[in-house]
Amino acid sequence: MHGNPHALATPRFSLNGQSTDTRLTLWLGLPSAREHFDSSTLSAADQARLAGRRNSRRRADFEVSRALLATVDLEATAYSLSHSAERAALLIAPDGWQIGVDLEMSRPRDVLKLARFAFHEDEVRALESAAPDSRQTLFYTLWTLKESFAKALQLELVDALRQCVFWNEDGRWHGRVPIRSAWGAIVFQPRPDIFVAAAWLGRSEAVSLQLWEWPPKQRADWPVIAACAGAPSSADAAPA
Repeated sequence: MHGNPHALATPRFSLNGQSTDTRLTLWLGLPSAREHFDSSTLSAADQARLAGRRNSRRRADFEVSRALLATVDLEATAYSLSHSAERAALLIAPDGWQIGVDLEMSRPRDVLKLARFAFHEDEVRALESAAPDSRQTLFYTLWTLKESFAKALQLELVDALRQCVFWNEDGRWHGRVPIRSAWGAIVFQPRPDIFVAAAWLGRSEAVSLQLWEWPPKQRADWPVIAACAGAPSSADAAPA
Protein backbone atom coordinates (compact mmCIF):
# COMPACT_ATOMS: atom_id res chain seq x y z
CA MET A 1 0.00 0.00 0.00
CA HIS A 2 1.21 3.48 -0.81
CA GLY A 3 0.15 6.52 1.21
CA ASN A 4 0.70 10.23 0.93
CA PRO A 5 3.95 10.85 2.87
CA HIS A 6 2.89 14.39 3.69
CA ALA A 7 -0.25 13.10 5.40
CA LEU A 8 1.62 10.92 7.85
CA ALA A 9 3.16 11.98 11.12
CA THR A 10 5.37 10.29 13.67
CA PRO A 11 3.25 9.49 16.74
CA ARG A 12 4.12 11.78 19.65
CA PHE A 13 3.13 10.21 22.93
CA SER A 14 4.61 8.65 26.01
CA LEU A 15 3.34 6.10 28.48
CA ASN A 16 2.43 6.73 32.11
CA GLY A 17 2.78 10.49 32.15
CA GLN A 18 6.28 11.20 30.96
CA SER A 19 6.63 14.90 30.06
CA THR A 20 4.13 15.47 27.29
CA ASP A 21 1.39 18.01 26.84
CA THR A 22 -1.92 16.23 27.25
CA ARG A 23 -2.79 13.25 29.40
CA LEU A 24 -5.16 10.43 28.53
CA THR A 25 -5.88 7.52 30.84
CA LEU A 26 -6.59 3.95 29.77
CA TRP A 27 -8.03 1.42 32.21
CA LEU A 28 -8.39 -2.34 31.96
CA GLY A 29 -11.12 -3.78 34.16
CA LEU A 30 -10.62 -7.44 35.10
CA PRO A 31 -13.23 -10.17 35.78
CA SER A 32 -12.98 -9.69 39.56
CA ALA A 33 -14.52 -6.24 39.06
CA ARG A 34 -17.89 -8.00 39.14
CA GLU A 35 -17.46 -8.36 42.88
CA HIS A 36 -17.65 -4.54 43.10
CA PHE A 37 -20.73 -4.15 40.92
CA ASP A 38 -23.58 -2.28 42.58
CA SER A 39 -26.76 -1.92 40.54
CA SER A 40 -27.89 1.00 42.74
CA THR A 41 -25.18 3.17 41.14
CA LEU A 42 -26.63 2.69 37.64
CA SER A 43 -28.39 5.41 35.72
CA ALA A 44 -31.97 4.79 34.61
CA ALA A 45 -30.71 4.06 31.09
CA ASP A 46 -28.19 1.52 32.37
CA GLN A 47 -30.81 -0.07 34.62
CA ALA A 48 -32.87 -0.68 31.48
CA ARG A 49 -29.84 -2.03 29.60
CA LEU A 50 -29.06 -4.44 32.42
CA ALA A 51 -32.64 -5.68 32.53
CA GLY A 52 -32.45 -6.42 28.81
CA ARG A 53 -29.34 -8.58 29.09
CA ARG A 54 -30.67 -12.11 29.48
CA ASN A 55 -27.48 -13.76 28.26
CA SER A 56 -25.20 -14.46 31.24
CA ARG A 57 -22.02 -13.60 29.38
CA ARG A 58 -23.35 -10.26 28.16
CA ARG A 59 -24.60 -9.50 31.67
CA ALA A 60 -21.15 -10.27 33.11
CA ASP A 61 -19.48 -7.97 30.55
CA PHE A 62 -21.91 -5.19 31.44
CA GLU A 63 -21.37 -5.57 35.17
CA VAL A 64 -17.57 -5.43 34.82
CA SER A 65 -17.75 -2.30 32.65
CA ARG A 66 -20.17 -0.49 34.98
CA ALA A 67 -18.18 -1.44 38.08
CA LEU A 68 -15.14 0.10 36.41
CA LEU A 69 -17.08 3.24 35.50
CA ALA A 70 -18.30 3.59 39.09
CA THR A 71 -14.79 3.46 40.56
CA VAL A 72 -13.19 6.02 38.21
CA ASP A 73 -13.66 9.78 38.50
CA LEU A 74 -15.22 10.87 35.22
CA GLU A 75 -16.12 14.43 36.18
CA ALA A 76 -15.40 16.96 33.40
CA THR A 77 -13.96 14.33 31.12
CA ALA A 78 -14.75 12.59 27.85
CA TYR A 79 -14.68 8.82 27.92
CA SER A 80 -15.17 5.75 25.75
CA LEU A 81 -15.96 2.24 26.97
CA SER A 82 -15.61 -1.27 25.53
CA HIS A 83 -16.13 -4.70 27.06
CA SER A 84 -15.73 -8.35 26.14
CA ALA A 85 -15.32 -11.68 27.95
CA GLU A 86 -15.65 -10.15 31.44
CA ARG A 87 -13.04 -7.47 30.73
CA ALA A 88 -13.58 -3.80 30.09
CA ALA A 89 -11.48 -1.00 28.64
CA LEU A 90 -12.11 2.63 29.57
CA LEU A 91 -10.37 5.53 27.83
CA ILE A 92 -10.56 8.95 29.50
CA ALA A 93 -9.57 12.30 27.99
CA PRO A 94 -10.07 15.99 28.77
CA ASP A 95 -13.58 17.26 28.16
CA GLY A 96 -14.25 18.02 24.51
CA TRP A 97 -11.93 15.40 23.06
CA GLN A 98 -13.18 12.93 20.44
CA ILE A 99 -11.90 9.50 21.46
CA GLY A 100 -12.66 5.83 21.04
CA VAL A 101 -11.54 2.57 22.62
CA ASP A 102 -12.00 -1.06 21.65
CA LEU A 103 -11.18 -4.26 23.52
CA GLU A 104 -11.18 -7.64 21.81
CA MET A 105 -10.39 -11.12 23.07
CA SER A 106 -8.55 -13.31 20.59
CA ARG A 107 -10.36 -16.53 19.87
CA PRO A 108 -10.31 -19.12 17.07
CA ARG A 109 -12.11 -17.69 14.05
CA ASP A 110 -11.74 -17.47 10.29
CA VAL A 111 -10.03 -14.07 10.23
CA LEU A 112 -9.40 -14.21 6.48
CA LYS A 113 -13.11 -14.69 5.79
CA LEU A 114 -13.98 -11.74 8.02
CA ALA A 115 -11.30 -9.55 6.46
CA ARG A 116 -12.35 -10.39 2.90
CA PHE A 117 -15.87 -9.33 3.76
CA ALA A 118 -15.10 -6.12 5.65
CA PHE A 119 -11.50 -4.87 5.22
CA HIS A 120 -9.69 -2.89 2.53
CA GLU A 121 -8.17 -5.11 -0.18
CA ASP A 122 -4.61 -4.13 0.80
CA GLU A 123 -5.27 -5.20 4.39
CA VAL A 124 -6.64 -8.50 3.12
CA ARG A 125 -3.47 -9.08 1.11
CA ALA A 126 -1.35 -8.32 4.17
CA LEU A 127 -3.30 -10.88 6.19
CA GLU A 128 -3.08 -13.47 3.43
CA SER A 129 0.69 -13.07 3.25
CA ALA A 130 1.20 -13.07 7.04
CA ALA A 131 2.65 -16.15 8.69
CA PRO A 132 -0.09 -18.27 10.31
CA ASP A 133 1.31 -17.66 13.81
CA SER A 134 1.15 -13.87 13.36
CA ARG A 135 -2.09 -13.58 11.38
CA GLN A 136 -4.36 -13.44 14.44
CA THR A 137 -2.30 -10.63 15.97
CA LEU A 138 -2.42 -8.63 12.74
CA PHE A 139 -6.16 -9.15 12.39
CA TYR A 140 -6.96 -8.00 15.92
CA THR A 141 -4.60 -5.05 15.57
CA LEU A 142 -6.48 -3.90 12.48
CA TRP A 143 -9.92 -4.66 13.92
CA THR A 144 -9.40 -2.80 17.19
CA LEU A 145 -7.93 0.20 15.38
CA LYS A 146 -10.96 0.35 13.10
CA GLU A 147 -13.52 -0.08 15.87
CA SER A 148 -11.86 2.52 18.10
CA PHE A 149 -12.07 4.99 15.21
CA ALA A 150 -15.69 4.01 14.57
CA LYS A 151 -16.43 5.29 18.08
CA ALA A 152 -14.25 8.39 17.84
CA LEU A 153 -15.70 9.33 14.43
CA GLN A 154 -19.22 8.17 15.36
CA LEU A 155 -19.32 5.97 12.28
CA GLU A 156 -21.24 2.77 11.77
CA LEU A 157 -18.82 -0.10 12.33
CA VAL A 158 -19.24 -1.43 8.79
CA ASP A 159 -18.24 1.98 7.42
CA ALA A 160 -15.22 2.28 9.69
CA LEU A 161 -14.04 -1.23 8.77
CA ARG A 162 -13.78 -0.14 5.13
CA GLN A 163 -12.92 3.56 5.40
CA CYS A 164 -10.23 3.38 8.09
CA VAL A 165 -7.18 1.72 6.54
CA PHE A 166 -3.92 0.78 8.27
CA TRP A 167 -0.69 -0.85 7.18
CA ASN A 168 2.76 -1.68 8.44
CA GLU A 169 5.64 -0.63 6.21
CA ASP A 170 9.18 -1.57 7.24
CA GLY A 171 8.14 -1.91 10.87
CA ARG A 172 6.31 1.43 11.03
CA TRP A 173 2.53 1.74 11.16
CA HIS A 174 0.62 4.15 8.91
CA GLY A 175 -3.04 4.81 8.31
CA ARG A 176 -5.77 6.84 6.68
CA VAL A 177 -9.03 7.79 8.36
CA PRO A 178 -11.90 9.89 6.96
CA ILE A 179 -11.13 13.13 8.80
CA ARG A 180 -9.30 16.28 7.69
CA SER A 181 -7.58 16.92 10.98
CA ALA A 182 -4.88 15.34 13.11
CA TRP A 183 -5.43 11.95 14.67
CA GLY A 184 -3.54 9.31 16.61
CA ALA A 185 -3.95 5.73 17.78
CA ILE A 186 -2.16 3.02 19.71
CA VAL A 187 -2.79 -0.70 20.21
CA PHE A 188 -1.75 -2.59 23.33
CA GLN A 189 -1.65 -6.31 24.11
CA PRO A 190 -2.16 -6.43 27.90
CA ARG A 191 -2.37 -10.23 27.82
CA PRO A 192 -1.56 -12.71 25.03
CA ASP A 193 -5.28 -12.94 24.21
CA ILE A 194 -6.33 -9.31 24.87
CA PHE A 195 -6.05 -6.44 22.39
CA VAL A 196 -6.95 -2.85 23.28
CA ALA A 197 -6.86 0.12 20.89
CA ALA A 198 -7.21 3.79 21.81
CA ALA A 199 -7.86 6.49 19.20
CA TRP A 200 -8.16 10.28 19.37
CA LEU A 201 -9.07 12.96 16.82
CA GLY A 202 -8.34 16.59 16.09
CA ARG A 203 -5.27 16.92 18.31
CA SER A 204 -1.74 17.45 17.07
CA GLU A 205 -0.09 18.02 20.46
CA ALA A 206 1.90 15.27 22.12
CA VAL A 207 -0.18 12.83 24.16
CA SER A 208 0.68 11.03 27.37
CA LEU A 209 -1.11 7.79 28.17
CA GLN A 210 -1.43 6.57 31.74
CA LEU A 211 -2.17 2.85 32.00
CA TRP A 212 -4.06 1.25 34.88
CA GLU A 213 -5.59 -2.10 35.78
CA TRP A 214 -8.35 -2.75 38.33
CA PRO A 215 -9.01 -4.49 40.67
CA PRO A 216 -6.81 -4.01 42.48
CA LYS A 217 -5.83 -0.59 41.20
CA GLN A 218 -2.29 -0.77 39.88
CA ARG A 219 -0.19 0.92 37.23
CA ALA A 220 0.24 -1.15 34.10
CA ASP A 221 2.96 -1.57 31.52
CA TRP A 222 1.57 -3.30 28.44
CA PRO A 223 3.34 -4.16 25.19
CA VAL A 224 2.63 -1.75 22.34
CA ILE A 225 2.01 -3.61 19.10
CA ALA A 226 1.02 -0.69 16.85
CA ALA A 227 1.05 3.10 16.94
CA CYS A 228 0.34 5.61 14.20
CA ALA A 229 -0.73 9.20 13.65
CA GLY A 230 -1.92 11.48 10.88
CA ALA A 231 -1.35 15.19 10.35
CA PRO A 232 -4.11 17.47 8.95
CA SER A 233 -4.40 16.87 5.22
CA SER A 234 -7.14 16.47 2.63
CA ALA A 235 -5.27 13.35 1.54
CA ASP A 236 -6.62 11.61 4.65
CA ALA A 237 -10.23 12.21 3.64
CA ALA A 238 -10.74 8.74 2.17
CA PRO A 239 -8.85 5.56 1.47
CA ALA A 240 -7.39 5.18 -2.01
